[in-house]
Amino acid sequence: MVVSFYRVICHLTLTHLILYCKGQQCRLDTAELQGVLQPGDIMLGVVLPLHLASSYHLTHFKERPPKTTCLTFHFESYQQLQAMRFAIEEINKDQNILPNVTLGFQAYDSCDVLNLDLESSLQVVTGSHTAIPNYRCLPDVPLAAIIGPAISTHSILLAHILGLYRYPQISHYSTTHLLSDRKRFPSFFRTVPSDAFQSLGLAKLVLYFGWTWVGLLALNDDYGQQGIQMVRQEIIKGGACVAFTENIMLNLPDRNAPHIVKVIRQSTAKVIVVFSVDFELIPILDEMWRQNIRHIIFVASEAWATSSLHSIWKFSELLTGTIGLAFYSGSIPGFSRFLNTIHPSMSLGGDWVKIFWEQAFNCIFPQERNSTIFLDTGLKECTGQENLESIHSSFTDVSTLRTTYNVYTAVHVVAKALEDMNNCRVVEGSLSYNKCTDIYKFKPWQVIHQM
Repeated sequence: MVVSFYRVICHLTLTHLILYCKGQQCRLDTAELQGVLQPGDIMLGVVLPLHLASSYHLTHFKERPPKTTCLTFHFESYQQLQAMRFAIEEINKDQNILPNVTLGFQAYDSCDVLNLDLESSLQVVTGSHTAIPNYRCLPDVPLAAIIGPAISTHSILLAHILGLYRYPQISHYSTTHLLSDRKRFPSFFRTVPSDAFQSLGLAKLVLYFGWTWVGLLALNDDYGQQGIQMVRQEIIKGGACVAFTENIMLNLPDRNAPHIVKVIRQSTAKVIVVFSVDFELIPILDEMWRQNIRHIIFVASEAWATSSLHSIWKFSELLTGTIGLAFYSGSIPGFSRFLNTIHPSMSLGGDWVKIFWEQAFNCIFPQERNSTIFLDTGLKECTGQENLESIHSSFTDVSTLRTTYNVYTAVHVVAKALEDMNNCRVVEGSLSYNKCTDIYKFKPWQVIHQM
């Protein structure tokens, strides 16, 4: 059933691309995508959700749907983008890894939207800011891999498409166990563990504390549904009972919060296992706070167990006592110093830098805003003299690098594969079918072989 669904999605997507090519130009209208490009001898594609929300538009299918409007800028994702830049700089400076070879990148903000993840990846494969099906505009500049997306459902769709061309895809955040199937997803890799391990661990937490009457809450996507079903099976196998199972509906602006909170209020269960990302859980917590529902113990999946939600004052009481699992936390020497070099004068990704700067220092750049906005909002003017070292935020905090470390690791995984390829030597008289290739002219499947 699941396989058939994704085959249909891929067929419709490719059909759309082919039909569009019947016009005067074979291209996709992707002008809304915002990205940055740093040239190199070998390219990496990066697809990150720098924004975690987009506006909802009612579509009547009588006219072209409006472009996606990205809303909430996410500091943690912006830190992940800088980890990618930092890793590439490290690799390019180290002549022992890829001597005389420069890594470049093409990065896009997907806004956590499926079609933007898809369009971004297709543009990376094409090698320009226009997606042309089955064509690469940079034949002499090979694409080594694509890092991302963050969401499991998005990764599954892209793995089906990128797998056709054997382009390596490394996700830093997609954990659904479905992606572990090497036959279906031969070119997919990740720097995070499968939810098969997490679900078992969450169920064991519930059983360890002797909780025998629990509720289940999950996103209505591959990540949430696959994860929560495995938790359910393990809980029941261990002798506990499930009071209710509810879904956070991603297609609804309120995420179905009124109904979910009504079920929580009416249930006698005081423990709820939640398979969700932090941002999508906010409407549920808002509704619980509004209805003054307290004394619920949450068992959290890794996507929100270490979230800054716990520090928001109106949620702090709701989330007291929450337990869960978390990604491994690594350290990146020199990364903190690198983050403090970010400045609005940067030409690479300048628009993103300005958005980050305005939110970090609660100010506005006057040259890009109506002068009356200062009177309307009371915000001060950004001068560019502000000091990142003077503030503490999720962007500058490097004490527990979890997802950011996964992005950093993904870049080095690609670099290690390229290094091994570059160091390949043909052994005289060898019967091996694996032949060495030119580092400047390799095929995508050859990177997968090294991985």
